[in-house]
Amino acid sequence: MAAAVLVLAVAGCDGSDGSAPAAEPSPPFADCAGLTAPPPSAAPVALTGEGGPLPEVALPCFTGGQDMVVSAIRGPAIVNLWGSWCGPCREELPAFQRFAERAAGKVTVVGVDTRDSRSAASSLAADLGVTYPNLFDPSEQLRAKLGVTALPATLFVDRDGRVRHLYNSTALDDATLATLAARHLGVTLP
Repeated sequence: MAAAVLVLAVAGCDGSDGSAPAAEPSPPFADCAGLTAPPPSAAPVALTGEGGPLPEVALPCFTGGQDMVVSAIRGPAIVNLWGSWCGPCREELPAFQRFAERAAGKVTVVGVDTRDSRSAASSLAADLGVTYPNLFDPSEQLRAKLGVTALPATLFVDRDGRVRHLYNSTALDDATLATLAARHLGVTLP
């Protein structure tokens, strides 16, 4: 056994084949460029009650470019704080992807990868087919500003960037996500 370890050590068995390290795969997420304008077919909706504004936190778009100030997001939008390490987050991400596809042009879906590594988040997103825009928040700035103690957390944001509802409970499924969007954003999907 010791001889095998010695042979491997001498042979330079470090998991590489001697070639240059592979570049990290590009994230599957969409760019964040359109997050500061309402979706193109989003009509103004009269909502009762006033929510507070989104926090003034600047986070990088997962795909690169300039930092995005979260308070500049315009809705109707759904902002989901998640992490690859969070079981309920992993469970609900496919529902957010399906909602993003069904709501294209009516509701913007934005993820905020929280307390995570880029490689773990990219890998999970690729495995689950998540492509909507995501911000990267490894130091949990947004979670802290919201006063949220656990993930997942989902914000329903109106056209003016005001939080109409914060959902911070069990993993969301397709039906519950659609119900909350209808109730808090006035958006009903087929």
